[in-house]
Amino acid sequence: MTLAETIDKMKAKLPELDAIDFGYPLGENLVREANRPNGLPDVFLAQEGARWLVEMYQSSDGLSLPDVHCGSFLKTLAKVVSFDPTSEPNTVVGENEIAVLPFGSTGDGSLFVVECVRGRVLLLSPGPMQAGRYDGLEGKVKEIAATVPQFVELLLIDLEAFINDDQQHVFVA
Repeated sequence: MTLAETIDKMKAKLPELDAIDFGYPLGENLVREANRPNGLPDVFLAQEGARWLVEMYQSSDGLSLPDVHCGSFLKTLAKVVSFDPTSEPNTVVGENEIAVLPFGSTGDGSLFVVECVRGRVLLLSPGPMQAGRYDGLEGKVKEIAATVPQFVELLLIDLEAFINDDQQHVFVA
């Protein structure tokens, strides 16, 4: 399945999520439309690590799933472009230094980042960070997927498991 097909499946599943009665009002669960008739902006494409996110941002402008488990959020392209190293990491420091580009988060404050060199998607739990450098020795770093398309498929599986009330499912975050 292509990443665009995965995103289309997510969009098709959202009405099922909206139909669930949680006993309280739902947040805004959505997959934002990609509306870029002139393609992706050069300022985005010039960012280290952006090449791994191109297909995703050609197919959508991020997503917001606040009601699925603890919540998953993929930034809009504009927010990825406006990266701020005072509040987000661009490097994970541990045994080695890994350049990363943040592109999403969870409801508990963990960050989804793409590894700039290899394209792996990592989950950074809330932890020490200073001047764009996340302390991977003190904070928890977990590989979520080998690629961005695999990661988005995992979010689709999370959405389906949540809708089906699958008590055995292990969520991404």
